[in-house]
Amino acid sequence: MSHGALTEPVWDTVKRDLSRIVSNLKLVVFPNPYREDPGKALRDWDLWGPFFFIVFLGLTLSWSASVKKSEVFAVAFALLAAGAVILTLNVLLLGGHIIFFQSLSLLGYCLFPLDVGAFICMLKDNVILKVVVVCVALAWSSWAAYPFMSTAVSPRRKALALYPVVLMYVTVGFLIIAID
Repeated sequence: MSHGALTEPVWDTVKRDLSRIVSNLKLVVFPNPYREDPGKALRDWDLWGPFFFIVFLGLTLSWSASVKKSEVFAVAFALLAAGAVILTLNVLLLGGHIIFFQSLSLLGYCLFPLDVGAFICMLKDNVILKVVVVCVALAWSSWAAYPFMSTAVSPRRKALALYPVVLMYVTVGFLIIAID
């Protein structure tokens, strides 16, 4: 039977997708810029993991918000969609190779540490703790995005490619801290 065929049992498809999500997530949880093939996750992109992490962040932020819960969710969602568009355009303008879905996948997976941070901040309402947690999550997310970005553009332009990613994660960080 061919890989990913329409006749494939649903459970096999789910298992394959889950294993891809886990393997991509491992690259984010344990970022290593010196791994043999840092571009692998960009080639093996999927949208299930990122979709889950973006929705989780939106829900966590809207649960944390005391008012205008749906607006908070919409802002988080729109921010990440806009971020993916900007990231794609930026990499293309820098002469790199990336497609929109790859950057959405990358941004979504690298959001995982910020998801964890937002969840912790939702449970503990302490400004100092929030700032510390968000700073750690921010550094982690940015560091996780670095190996992927560095394969998409030439070595001299890595910083330029990473800049909008870091900027977007900083914005998400501010959202997490500001919402109460």
